[in-house]
Amino acid sequence: MKKFFVLLMVLSLFFIVSCGAEAAKDNEELSDIPDWDYSNVVNDDEETDSAAPIDNTDSDNSNDPADTADPEPSDPGISDEFPDAENPLPEGCGNETVEYGERCDSAAPITCSNLNSNMSGPTKCLPDCTAFDMSSCDKKVWGVLNVRFSTKFILDNAKIGDTNYFAQGTLPYSAFNGLYGDSLQYFPKNGDSSVSFAVTDNYTGTFGANKRQLFVKQNPANGYPRHELEFAPGTIKSGAEYKINAVSLFDLVDNLLKLVRYRLVDRQNGQECIMGIGYSGSVFITSVYPENADLYEGGSVEIVANNVDFYYPTEVPGLDEETTVPEEILKYPLCSK
Repeated sequence: MKKFFVLLMVLSLFFIVSCGAEAAKDNEELSDIPDWDYSNVVNDDEETDSAAPIDNTDSDNSNDPADTADPEPSDPGISDEFPDAENPLPEGCGNETVEYGERCDSAAPITCSNLNSNMSGPTKCLPDCTAFDMSSCDKKVWGVLNVRFSTKFILDNAKIGDTNYFAQGTLPYSAFNGLYGDSLQYFPKNGDSSVSFAVTDNYTGTFGANKRQLFVKQNPANGYPRHELEFAPGTIKSGAEYKINAVSLFDLVDNLLKLVRYRLVDRQNGQECIMGIGYSGSVFITSVYPENADLYEGGSVEIVANNVDFYYPTEVPGLDEETTVPEEILKYPLCSK
């Protein structure tokens, strides 16, 4: 009899445990059903979550200047708001409103002096909205230009050798429009497929201090002539005005000088050379983000430059035997005119 009661108790316990386990199993299965699809959710703490699997191939190294890896399309450090390289024309071209990615957008002619007071004659916007037709303008000094540039993604110079990365920040229009030379030459030339972009790089200043430095550049499809604005290193603030200067070096006060250099770079006999150096004019920072901070990749900037004059480097006004354009500013050997 005793054995019967022991067996009965064992069977009862087994039945209770089985029911409890089944109930727990049912509860676990119910709790695993999500309220919505989480598959596309990006968690800012994902890389530090010990429960999440770590994929070293997709880690974000966007702040590492030496990183030249091709970022994945889903990388949050890369903007996806730029024109498709296979469809370079701005979408709104022809609606009479200048929009992002356009240099101009109007069939109405204007006078070239509206772009630079040292130009004369009429001009109008090209049909693809990428530039003004400068071929009908004339100039009063050796070289003149107007710049209007805006980008939503500033590139890192250490990475622009990667074509996929470079495409994220390039804009298929001509930010620089102008004329130069003893014999009249204008830029951009029709159909040269210019791209414009902003890039930030390291700068080692006085006493070895490291700062970031902003450049705005324009390259035609064949690469030349290339235009660049080199800003004094350091922080940049919306509303700031930078003065074009051909002879002053960046020194201890660096960006407090608010200087910017303009260069017209060409290629002759297989070597890059300098054809023009900025002499006078102003570059205005219309907007910048992040404001008043050292610029690494990402961020945005918009600039406007009017009445910029430039000269062949040995013909800059005011130069004499004691005042020459320093090699640091020239940066390249002289082109032949």
